[in-house]
Amino acid sequence: MYTNIIKKYVDALKKSDIVEFARKQNVKLSNIELDTIYEVIKTRWEEIYTNGLKVIEEYKNKLSSATYKVVVDLYKDTEKKFLKK
Repeated sequence: MYTNIIKKYVDALKKSDIVEFARKQNVKLSNIELDTIYEVIKTRWEEIYTNGLKVIEEYKNKLSSATYKVVVDLYKDTEKKFLKK
């Protein structure tokens, strides 16, 4: 249902968008975290849509524990609002 909207958003996504979103969440990303999150979103967004926590877990060692927790919490919140029927 949302795949076309998500694809358009992902296609237009820039690293600066991620930095700004993180700032609004009071998260400061390292360059490695920013590069990792950006690359994963751009290349694996469909997997994130269908099984996001599994994908996020694969990158746990590239994120600080604080950033990892925020990403998981944001995913769970989003999942509750949009992905669950």
